[in-house]
Amino acid sequence: MHDLPPLKPLRVFEACIRLGNFTRAARELNVGQPAISHQIHALERDLNVQLFERKGPLAVPTAEALSYYQATANGLSDIARASAKLRRNNRQDALTLATYPGIAMFWLMARLERVRRLYPDLAVRVTTAERDQDIPLDEVDCAILFGSGDWSGYESRVLMQEIVVPVAAPALASRIAGVSRADMLAKGPLIHLEDREQRWFTWSDWRDLRSPDSQNIDAGITVTNHGIAIHQTLMGYGIGLGWSGVIDEMIENGLLIAMDPEPISSERGYFLVARQDFLDSKIGRLVVNSLVDQETTLQGNSL
Repeated sequence: MHDLPPLKPLRVFEACIRLGNFTRAARELNVGQPAISHQIHALERDLNVQLFERKGPLAVPTAEALSYYQATANGLSDIARASAKLRRNNRQDALTLATYPGIAMFWLMARLERVRRLYPDLAVRVTTAERDQDIPLDEVDCAILFGSGDWSGYESRVLMQEIVVPVAAPALASRIAGVSRADMLAKGPLIHLEDREQRWFTWSDWRDLRSPDSQNIDAGITVTNHGIAIHQTLMGYGIGLGWSGVIDEMIENGLLIAMDPEPISSERGYFLVARQDFLDSKIGRLVVNSLVDQETTLQGNSL
């Protein structure tokens, strides 16, 4: 154990290599860049080796640094996972759930009230990220993610199948009532979701399935997540593709109007994803009963 380097410089070193430079490491660790340089110098002195070569404003890792990183990064990750597990196992009356901003805003928060009513002393923390890779499954109790239901090492329960229909605010829906599918596609205004990974249904998918002879798709407005897309639709700025389950209450309350009687669907959907030991816990069973069972039943009545 006497051969181990000091932990703080080692954490700084790991962040510098993983993130690519000192500036990003300083931002993640919430310290100034001089503090990063100081810790790297301390580690270099302890190891008696140069870890970074200074080339102008850049600090480039040496071959020794890259080799050392490979040997230490896995160990630090194992420590982090083991520590997170101990914290979870010894934490009382708390739930941490991660998902996408739109799902949290327009679907999850109201349903968490069911959990709170059944467990008033439960402290609930919701964290959001737009990309799956930014959702730390090892650091949360459970997550609501989009996919086909297969997450290696985790169990999943379906919440909402991908069932999508065009929707618009009442004023816009009234103005374009009766237009053909081709005219709606060509003239819009349409709200598009930017999806670089091509995971969710797009207006091109809807055209292919519901109006295959249409040539033109209105460029409209492009936004970066479902929450913004729903908000823009509610504000009357365009026609959005709405998810059954997310938009059902908005349609029932007259806030949105379905613009086509035939939704499109796939085998994908939103799933509750968690370790089996969480799903078998008292809080896990409460979450499953509050979100999964009721929502799966509701799907049969959707659109």
